[in-house]
Amino acid sequence: MRKKLVPEEKPIYNVVTVYREKGHYLQRLEQFEKAILAYNEALRWNNADVRSLLGRSLARAKATHYADALRDAACAAELEPENQTALQIRAQTNYEKCAFERAYLLASRGQVFRKYPAHFAECARCAEETIRDCTGKSATKVLSLAKKISEIEWGRESTDLKNVPIRKPRLQPHQSHQIQEMSRVEKQKSERISRLMASKYLEQMAHDKYFLTQLCKDERIYSANKLGSKTLQELAYKALADVDMRQEVLRERRPLYAARGSDAEARNRLSNARKERLANTQRQHIADAERLIRAAQSVFEQRNTAKCLEIAEFAMEQISRKPNSLLPGKEKFIHQLQEVVGQAFLDQKRVGEEMSEANREKRAFILLGIAISREPSRDSILRVRPPAPPRDAKRRLRGLERALSVSNRASERCYVLHELCRLHADTKQAHRAKFFALKCQAEARSSKQRVWLLNITFLLARCHLLQNNRPETRAALIEGAGIARACGYRDVAAFFETCVNVSMEGEVASGDGALEKRERAMVSLMPDNDMRLAAQHLFRKMSVIPASRRFSIMPGTRTEEATPSVNRRPSIAPPAQPPTRFTRKTQHPLGFQDFDI
Repeated sequence: MRKKLVPEEKPIYNVVTVYREKGHYLQRLEQFEKAILAYNEALRWNNADVRSLLGRSLARAKATHYADALRDAACAAELEPENQTALQIRAQTNYEKCAFERAYLLASRGQVFRKYPAHFAECARCAEETIRDCTGKSATKVLSLAKKISEIEWGRESTDLKNVPIRKPRLQPHQSHQIQEMSRVEKQKSERISRLMASKYLEQMAHDKYFLTQLCKDERIYSANKLGSKTLQELAYKALADVDMRQEVLRERRPLYAARGSDAEARNRLSNARKERLANTQRQHIADAERLIRAAQSVFEQRNTAKCLEIAEFAMEQISRKPNSLLPGKEKFIHQLQEVVGQAFLDQKRVGEEMSEANREKRAFILLGIAISREPSRDSILRVRPPAPPRDAKRRLRGLERALSVSNRASERCYVLHELCRLHADTKQAHRAKFFALKCQAEARSSKQRVWLLNITFLLARCHLLQNNRPETRAALIEGAGIARACGYRDVAAFFETCVNVSMEGEVASGDGALEKRERAMVSLMPDNDMRLAAQHLFRKMSVIPASRRFSIMPGTRTEEATPSVNRRPSIAPPAQPPTRFTRKTQHPLGFQDFDI
């Protein structure tokens, strides 16, 4: 049996450096597991690389693999006994491993041999403070033993130097005591720790300690009255000493780690209480949202469209005010309400087979906004005229435009665009309503929202009717009937066909203000005065011609002067009653008499 030939693996150029630098880079990115793998690859090609060993030791220590980290640091120390980085990593790793005595010994050795013992001093100070906090009064024995062990273990070189005679110069130099000043960061840290301990042990008296500390450092305490200044100083120092003594007594009774442990327990209790309160609030808000949705659905099942829309709008306003932290799943509840609103608008266009043709035509006239004379009806659609705009239409429009700018889901955008179109149509702003209707129609088609597509197609027909554009109204209604039939809504398609039949009848109520404004705008566009006078004369002549003999899309049309068409049914839409005019009766002065001659 032949053996499979495997090509010999050849190292790339400077492979150890490549993988070691890769490990350093991953370690800076805090990806310690990947950094360890890179160091392993570097050590596979050279297991005596000290820098790779130290890097892997540091990465393992940061990944909490302390035993492996100490093993790598020991290997690096065996290869290079004078390497202080290995000693520093060993001291820091022992401290993180809670071997405080060993960490203190290693840090003490580093302070002896290193020229700038900043890192070793920090580690030694932290280890000493931890030993004192954990041991209490007996910590002096442990520390003295640690110092003796350090002298025995690491001070062998110094014992050999004692036998060498030291020649003393005749002229002794002037010895100046060098005081190592604390850096700004260390001062801030010590001040923060002192304030923390004062607040832990003294509580309210901590403010007294802060005041006395500042008073002792204040320059204003030294005044011209030397005896009074001395008395004040003695009182301030004595009070500060009493407060410090009280703090030390309390600290001996309860060490700092015990005080911090109680604080951690208190924080955990407070956090649990906050979480419980937040959970209760979330459950309450979720129950309120579900109750509002159920109320809207129950009214929808009763086929009371106006009340359903009112409840749904109120529910969406209440749910939108709640933040996401207090109401998780807020978008889901709003989406359910929007679906209820879409079904409610579509339910307006559902007609049953038992409904008579006259009632269908009445509903079509009402929803298209064509004025009719009618008798009182029990139909919820006929009971309510085309819904009036809200009391503050501008505020509602601002809210809808803001919601449109931040909406992401297709169903939400369709709802907002439908509401904008409906509100503009109710406020007789046909051009803006048509703009939002076309935009909503394109959005509904692209996202395949069938319900909103049918609703907005009917609103588009109503916008064309507001502009007195009957052919476009008929075309939009025929398109809506085809969409409803394709989607399987046969009752909605039948209603659209009824609307197609009545769209050429009746008159849409509109005032003279818009027509006069259009006339003035067209007159203002004339370049000279002669053409302006001619245009004004033309408009006056057009207003004299009966409305039935001119085009309805021309400016100057007066709908109240129009005669009823031949095809219009008088039982459905009789001519509008002329407005009642109030005449002021002239009062004659006293003594005036009218003689009938």
